[in-house]
Amino acid sequence: MYIYELADWPTFTWDVERLFHSLTEAVHLQGVLFGRMEALGSEARQEADALVTAQTVISSSAIEGEYLDISAVKHSIARQRSLLSVTGMSIEHAVDGPVAMHLDATERHEDPLTLDRLHAWHRTLFPTGESGKRTIAAGRLRDDENGRMQVVSYSPGRPPIVLFEAPHAAVLECEMDRFLSYLNDNDLTHPFIKAAIVHLWFVTLHPYEDGNGRIGRAIIDYILARGEGSALRFYSPSSQIHKEQLSYYIRLELAQKGSLDITDWIVWFLDCLARSLANAKDIVASVLRRERFYQMASAHSLSPNQHTVIAHYLDSFKGNLTSSNYATICKVSQDTATRDLQDLCAKGLFVQMGAGRSTHYVPSPGFEQ
Repeated sequence: MYIYELADWPTFTWDVERLFHSLTEAVHLQGVLFGRMEALGSEARQEADALVTAQTVISSSAIEGEYLDISAVKHSIARQRSLLSVTGMSIEHAVDGPVAMHLDATERHEDPLTLDRLHAWHRTLFPTGESGKRTIAAGRLRDDENGRMQVVSYSPGRPPIVLFEAPHAAVLECEMDRFLSYLNDNDLTHPFIKAAIVHLWFVTLHPYEDGNGRIGRAIIDYILARGEGSALRFYSPSSQIHKEQLSYYIRLELAQKGSLDITDWIVWFLDCLARSLANAKDIVASVLRRERFYQMASAHSLSPNQHTVIAHYLDSFKGNLTSSNYATICKVSQDTATRDLQDLCAKGLFVQMGAGRSTHYVPSPGFEQ
C-alpha cells in the first residue's frame, strides 16, 4: 500500500523531538554560511549565487541521467538574467529550460506557486513535447492513456521491478489543489521541514509524464528562497542529493510505502540539507579565490583571450593548463597561446612549470595563499 492510499492521506505527521537535533544543526550551518557571505561584497555574493545556480541546474539534471556543460549553463544563466547579449553563443533547449525553471522558482519566490506556473515549468523542460524518443503531454497533467504511471527499475537479465506506482490520473486535479493549497499556506512550519514535506508529496503525486524529479527539486529551492526572503542561493540541495542519489531514492521509496508519519524522511532530508550547507564552504572558498586572482589581475592590461582563459581556469578547468589547452579554448595558434601564457607569467599571474612537452602553467603562489 502506498501512502496516498491511506485513509488519512495527506495528513502527514512527524515527531518534533526526533527532528530537533537535525533541524538545529541545519539552521546553525545556515547561519554560519550566511555570516560568511555577508562578509563578502555584493559582487562576490552575486558570483557565488551564479556558481550555486549552475551547480543546482547541472546536478538536478544529472540525477535524471542528463549531463549539461557548465559553460553553457553559466552562459544561459547570465543571458536569461540580461547580463549578456542575446546574440551570444547558441544554447540548446536542454540547457535553457532547466535554467529558466530554476530562475523562476528562486527569483519569483514571493509569488504563489500555481498549477499554471508548474505547467509553464514543465513546458520549459520539454518545449518540443518530446522526452528522448517519446512524445509527452508538455504543460499539462498526465492522463494515463498508456497505463498507470510507474517508476520501474531495470537490470540486465532480470524482470523489471516496479518501485512505485503513482495515483491514478483521474484524481490528480483534486490532489494538486490540495497540494498547492498547503504549499502556498503561510503556516508556521519551518521552511526546511516544509521543503521536505512538499518534495515528498509532489514526487508521490508524480503529476507529469516526465520531469517530476527536476520540478520537485525546483520546488525545494522555491520554498527555501521564500523562507529566506532572498533569490540568492549560496548552497545547493540538488548537488548534495546528487552525491547521495542512491540513499535519496531508497529514502523516498521507504517513505512512499510507509505510514503518514514521515519523521524518518524529514530527518534524512534535514541531514542532507545540513551537509549541503557545510559543503557550501567550498563555494565561498572558490569565490574568494576568484576575487583574489582578479584583484591581482586588475593591475595589468590583459587581452580578451587572456581574460577568457583565466575565467575558464577558475570556473571548471581540470588538469594542467598548457599552450594546447589555451589554443583550443581561444581558437588561436600554438605560438599565440604560448606568447599569451608567457605574458601572464611575466605579469606574475601564472608560473611556468616543467619543460618541453611537459610544460604547463599554474597560478602564482601569491594567488593560491
